[in-house]
Amino acid sequence: MDVKKRAIAATLLSSLFWGSSFPVIAYGVTLASPVLFLFLRFIIAAPLALIIMTALGVDLKRPLQSGAVWFLGILNAVAFIMQYVAQTWTTATNAALFINLYIIFVGAGSVIFLKEKITWRLGAAVGLGILGTALVETQGGKTGVSWDTFKGDLLALFAGLIWSVYIVMSKVILMRTAKSQVISPEQLTGGVCLTSLIPLFLVVPFTDLGTIHNFPNMVLSATYLAVFTTILAYLLWYKGLETLSATVTSVLVLLEVAFAAIISFIFLGDRFSIGTALGGGIICIGAFLAALNAND
Repeated sequence: MDVKKRAIAATLLSSLFWGSSFPVIAYGVTLASPVLFLFLRFIIAAPLALIIMTALGVDLKRPLQSGAVWFLGILNAVAFIMQYVAQTWTTATNAALFINLYIIFVGAGSVIFLKEKITWRLGAAVGLGILGTALVETQGGKTGVSWDTFKGDLLALFAGLIWSVYIVMSKVILMRTAKSQVISPEQLTGGVCLTSLIPLFLVVPFTDLGTIHNFPNMVLSATYLAVFTTILAYLLWYKGLETLSATVTSVLVLLEVAFAAIISFIFLGDRFSIGTALGGGIICIGAFLAALNAND
């Protein structure tokens, strides 16, 4: 398997893990306040990432001395707070949809800041991705939402906007050619896990510690998120982003909307209609076009 195919495979696998995170978060925020549950995820992920990267011989001094990596951590923490709060108001499927609309902003940012070229295949992939996510959201014709759902959807959209900046900045960091500035995907994964935790220390004292329900399940859910959707998914995504363009990786990660919808339907009873299935299929076609574009 060549480098690009491995990068595509890694990105698709990260989208599967991230797709599973939405229903787990939807469940977790019923067991604890959103910020407390998020803090628990990273208080597990950060030291675990440090142990794993140290065991692998990965030097984390360079990313932790980088102002850009610290900024990524702040962006990541803020976006996650928005997502977790949003998921107390809206469904896991909706959150996945609106967060993944960041592809619009990533596409624009990639052209402006990364000088990426938009081919007809990539343009079609982005368009199909947007159409597919819209169908997942509307079920092919839903017309009204509650005020709480609207607030959650809007907050998820803003989280996606922040993550679009995060994605473009991550690509910039991975593109650095100066030896003194090179940061590997492994270093970036460990660095972001650690730097995302620090801002949460400033916020968690203001959260309600009395909202904890079913402590064992809360810890188990947070541990799953820490291991599979934080450390492993970030590493796979950074491996893909190292080779692929920011826009291509964003289109491929759109598959998490379909994964989130299917998993949420099975475990949470979220809606799943013909429109949802059709939207998921269109997203898959868009991801296929993006993969073809990556191999050009």
